[in-house]
Amino acid sequence: MPPGYPSADAPWQTGKKARTVQPAKAPPAEPKAAAPAEAAATPPATAPSDTALGLPELPLPETVPQRNHQISVSGDYFLGEGDVTMPFGFSLVRILPDDVEPNVAKPDRTSDYIGATLSYSYRQIWFLDLAYAHGESSGSADVTLGTSVPPIPSEFQITDDWYSAYVRFEPPGLTGKRLKAYFRAGLSYVTAELTDETVFPALGLYKQTDETEDLMGNLGFGARYILYSTPKVRLNLQLEGEGFYGMRSQESLEELPEVELGVPFEKAKIDNDIYGGTGRFTFRLDYIFSDALRIFTDVGFQAKFLQIDYSDDFDLGSEDELLWGPYAKVGLIYQF
Repeated sequence: MPPGYPSADAPWQTGKKARTVQPAKAPPAEPKAAAPAEAAATPPATAPSDTALGLPELPLPETVPQRNHQISVSGDYFLGEGDVTMPFGFSLVRILPDDVEPNVAKPDRTSDYIGATLSYSYRQIWFLDLAYAHGESSGSADVTLGTSVPPIPSEFQITDDWYSAYVRFEPPGLTGKRLKAYFRAGLSYVTAELTDETVFPALGLYKQTDETEDLMGNLGFGARYILYSTPKVRLNLQLEGEGFYGMRSQESLEELPEVELGVPFEKAKIDNDIYGGTGRFTFRLDYIFSDALRIFTDVGFQAKFLQIDYSDDFDLGSEDELLWGPYAKVGLIYQF
């Protein structure tokens, strides 16, 4: 290197102050994102438990119990108008075969029925219904014993008691928000007593006493549709129907108190086949006290049709009865 030149290690000189060149600053490093494994290993922050703070633990909230059982009790009333079949001459023909001709009359009657029903259900799908009803009927009839005897005016009374047991099924598939349906099957046992006696001017001339027993099998259905509903009140439209078939055993005793025949009056036994049906159309009003208790009232119309096939002893064929009128029921339902 020539003399007088600065060395390569000395600052560059130009007759002014030497300048030191500063290196450029590196940009700040970006923070590194945590690896997924590291992020997962870091537990989230949690609030301290009551036990860690020295406080007693709160009990878990109670769950509402499921109400599997249901009991209902109700009473009903039926006021019927219609007719009834009455056999005449079945007993007297045994001792007066030449003067008496058996026949069946159909006088009008008025009937009152008062009944009660007790029902139990498990999970509101299967039901057991036990029912009882007591009826009283009355009316006037003309006693006809044959063409040679003029009709004799009389008055009659009938009392009958119904004992019924049913199994009812409400299919879940037929139950919706507004519609509910059921099917039921059961047995009915009915006892009845009829008394008929002539009135003035033939007081005491003729008297009849009948005792009847019916045993029937029943098949029925029903449907209920909600017309209006609030949390406390519900108005329903109901349609119910039932068919039955069975046997009737009847004993009839006819007497002529003022006539001396010299032989005792005899009972006549009449065996019949019976079948028919009952229809009912009602409005139901439910008042809901709670999810466990509610009361209900039914108001509507009921009709009953009965066909009676008489025994072939006198070739009388069959006769029918019809009874119809207003119907009402009141009851309560409790679930537990």
